[in-house]
Amino acid sequence: MPAALLNLMPAMSAGAALLVFGTVFLAGFLRGFTGFGFALAAVPVITLFLEPAAIVPAIPIVAMVAGAEQLRRAWGQANWPAIRRLLIGAIIGAPFGVAALTYLPANVMRIIIGGVLLAAVLLLWRGYRFKKTPPTSAQLGIGVFSGLLNGATAMGGPPVILFFLAAPEGVAVGRASLLIYFFFISAWSIVMQSVGGLMDLKVVVLALLMIPVMALGNVIGDRMFDRSSATTYQRVALLFLLAIAVVAILRAFMAP
Repeated sequence: MPAALLNLMPAMSAGAALLVFGTVFLAGFLRGFTGFGFALAAVPVITLFLEPAAIVPAIPIVAMVAGAEQLRRAWGQANWPAIRRLLIGAIIGAPFGVAALTYLPANVMRIIIGGVLLAAVLLLWRGYRFKKTPPTSAQLGIGVFSGLLNGATAMGGPPVILFFLAAPEGVAVGRASLLIYFFFISAWSIVMQSVGGLMDLKVVVLALLMIPVMALGNVIGDRMFDRSSATTYQRVALLFLLAIAVVAILRAFMAP
């Protein structure tokens, strides 16, 4: 790597670098297995060592590039009508989420997210599923809610994840749909962050460093999914969502 690029690499101790890239690997494994969760798992840990202004714009690049290998198979399995409606809703809701920051503290939003997640996880764990696909208006509403949460707290994934976990089409279709949905959301985030001036050479270098590690975890997680049952998938996904809910609530109450 040229010396000019070496100077752009984040300054970290060996221990911090090991923890950061270990987190990237585990988050990649989670995404490969469940179809979601890379940013939710990676960002809270990595921002302990790197500035959010550097890591947050880099995450969508990593998620898009390293996850592209799964797109070919997911493309034919995904629930495209639902994906389109959810994406439209998310794009509509995002500006309202940004505006909500002016009137509603982020910690209040985190408590709302945590409470909704806890209730939804308990319902799904007890076997609740949609008897039929919710109507278009409901899907748009879930997308708007997801976009609103993403704009306000950068945690917009859970409503869409819960939607596909409860969908009647089954685990394979739900996971494929999540892979496609988050691919396009990552692309949209890159565009918005570029327009906002958040993308620079340091962000790109950081992303390039993380991509191989994330890709390795992603491939291993993808292969583990192929060998797992639908029940195992549901349990892993719900346990992860439960952890997100608990962390969101604790973070809100422990904030100064």
